[in-house]
Amino acid sequence: MPTKYLAEDERLLVGIKPEGLETVDPAAIEALYQQDPNRLVLGSTPYLALYNFGKKFYDPQQIQERIQKQEARKKEKIEEAGTDSAKIQRQRLKFDARIERLEERMKEGNFLMQLGEPPAIYDSTLMEETMDQIDIYLNAKGYFNHQTSYRKEVKDDKFVTVTINIEENVPYRYTEFTYGIQDDDIRQLVQSTANRSLLQLGEKYDEDILTAERDRIYTLLRNRGYFDFARAYIEFEVDTFSTRRAATIKTIIQNPEQDSTHRLYTLNKVYFKTDADRFGIPRDTILYNGIHYVAYKHKFSPEILDKKIDIYPGQRYSQLRTSTTQRKLAELDVFQFNNVLYSKLETTSDSSYLLNAYINALPAKKFQETIEVGLNYTERVPGPFASIRLRVRNVFGGAENLDLGLRGGIEGQASFTDPNNVVLIKEFGADAALSFPVILFPFTNKSLLSEYSPRTRIYSGYTSSDREQYTRTSYQLGLDYIWQIIRNPLRPPVMQFIFSPVNLNIVQGEILDNTFRQSLINNSEGSRSLIESFSDGIISFIGFNFIYNTNDFTQTRNARYFRTLVEVGGLSKELGLDIGYNNLQTFQYAKINPDYRRYIPLGKQRYFVYRLSGGVASPIFKSEVLPYEKHFFAGGASSVRAWQSRRLGLGSYASIKPVEVDNPEEPYSVGVERDFSLEQPGEVLIEANVEYRFNIFSFLNGAVFVDAGNVWLLQEDVNRPKANFEFNRFYKELAVGTGFGIRFDLAVLILRFDLATKVYDPGGLYGNRFILDDFRFSDFFTRNSQSTLQIGIGYPF
Repeated sequence: MPTKYLAEDERLLVGIKPEGLETVDPAAIEALYQQDPNRLVLGSTPYLALYNFGKKFYDPQQIQERIQKQEARKKEKIEEAGTDSAKIQRQRLKFDARIERLEERMKEGNFLMQLGEPPAIYDSTLMEETMDQIDIYLNAKGYFNHQTSYRKEVKDDKFVTVTINIEENVPYRYTEFTYGIQDDDIRQLVQSTANRSLLQLGEKYDEDILTAERDRIYTLLRNRGYFDFARAYIEFEVDTFSTRRAATIKTIIQNPEQDSTHRLYTLNKVYFKTDADRFGIPRDTILYNGIHYVAYKHKFSPEILDKKIDIYPGQRYSQLRTSTTQRKLAELDVFQFNNVLYSKLETTSDSSYLLNAYINALPAKKFQETIEVGLNYTERVPGPFASIRLRVRNVFGGAENLDLGLRGGIEGQASFTDPNNVVLIKEFGADAALSFPVILFPFTNKSLLSEYSPRTRIYSGYTSSDREQYTRTSYQLGLDYIWQIIRNPLRPPVMQFIFSPVNLNIVQGEILDNTFRQSLINNSEGSRSLIESFSDGIISFIGFNFIYNTNDFTQTRNARYFRTLVEVGGLSKELGLDIGYNNLQTFQYAKINPDYRRYIPLGKQRYFVYRLSGGVASPIFKSEVLPYEKHFFAGGASSVRAWQSRRLGLGSYASIKPVEVDNPEEPYSVGVERDFSLEQPGEVLIEANVEYRFNIFSFLNGAVFVDAGNVWLLQEDVNRPKANFEFNRFYKELAVGTGFGIRFDLAVLILRFDLATKVYDPGGLYGNRFILDDFRFSDFFTRNSQSTLQIGIGYPF
């Protein structure tokens, strides 16, 4: 019993629920609780039970004795070190780390106690503090006439549930704005930008918005030359009228104590230092476009660096231009760090105020290698993979970066001929990419899109795949133009554009399994030629990729993500240019693949996330063949997770195979079962994923998810009935899977384990489509067609 450790007068807090909210976010109220209740799962408290179980093995006296022993050993080792200061420091650091870990264990408990949660003993004092915080919050949001109360319910004499009643009532709204600004220039500037103010007539009073408006005015003035301006000069005088529920705001900007006005600063000289200081040795100076480039040895082209600088002599001081300069230099990835410092010059006779700017950039290492080693886990077989990458910075002195990479891996897959056996898929490759920090295009003087952090990337690569059914080798050559739009210099880019005018892939392969060949031939009759998509060929295409993303790497923001990829292949043939040679087939096709994702924080490290993805790919002009690599596939760790990678589809068509039936009365009877050994390439893709993410403990997160999706053909295939896409039935052919995930957030990466099982199989035999009843937990650890264990790096979306 979770209450057996409670004293007679103690009660366990198991729930707090706000009621009556109409416009206020419940998550904002939950964040104000001064006491978190114990979590209930199906009416029980498993986290508290885990804590109590771990407490049986917790001995604070023993831990204290170990701390004392470590402190004694530390003192002994330091005395043995004598006057050797380096040795003393090593010993101190070693023992301090041990003592710190023991002290943390003393405070937080053992691992099981940390995984669980301590008993939340109901405290009426903390409940009153919670109500005080709610009152403060509601007042800050303009609900000055709100009313709050709470009631406590006790169940079984030991469990307490608290219901907080909140009556928001009518909020106060802005009815008038006035100004109290003594500096005439600043008053005119603030009033001229009033249309951009975050405070608007009729909007609800909100102290957070007032703070944001203070930041807006501060940023405005800092970007218009007011180098010395501080937020403390800005005040808001608020008058509220209870009868009208009205709020009037007076914006006040004080003058500095020593002056009657605020000082405007202009840049006098700008210096750019591109190497570390070596005291006593003079640097060489190059003057380019008004900037003084100083270095012992000029390794970076001033022409290129000039396109990354937004501050020049004669400009008013601007914090925005300072930040964009730092960001653009950082994006070059040739400097370890950079900063911009300013120094004031003595006032001249005309009473103007001048600054000298100093851009300091320390070069990064010329060579940087990255090695990655890991394991894939598919078909219950671990498969190692490894990659090594080398970056060579500033190759030609113009901040160009050369990336070289080698990669290889082995992955398990069910045998095509015998599903009870597992074969190993071997894949390896190499690539090289040279990027330039400008758009290399004729007649642009390297200035095209210079405000949008442009890059030109030339790419070449080689990939070899060796599977049981076939081998496939690809040689790639590409040219990409990349640029991005950034709303805030201190945040990642919101929009990124990638235009690929040149992409050339030479694909060669060989079908190794005759059964697989015959399957391709059978599925090619009366439809697009699937067997020909395996032919050796040249794939040339023009591509465009657009990405809109307001999230961060940790995916913790209230954000949206949208990506769309468009490709058109084989246009050269229409222009009269035949690039085929040596009997290599050329392909003409079009492909579009949009992907939308939504991230919604729910508070307390909980998130609701969903994704919608789709796509269409088709041969165009007179072509009847779509390259195999350009098909869509469903199933896998980042798709519909209850199906193995590339094994979901097509539509409600069921790929089957004969099997012997164990029937004593008919020893040679044969039946059929679903065949999931073949990849299912499609021309239409629809996928949807919904995931609820939550924190379990510290670095351990959980997720509950539902996936749906499928792939289809565009045209009807007589050999695969109902494999084609039809508007009147496609929604009935969406496969559905569900499951539970465990994610280890290890800071540098996220290791993901997703346990998924099939709910609805549109290709179920004999009309047996709802198959959740077939689920057995042991399926996750055996080879079967019902459930899968998917392992991945990072979030699925």
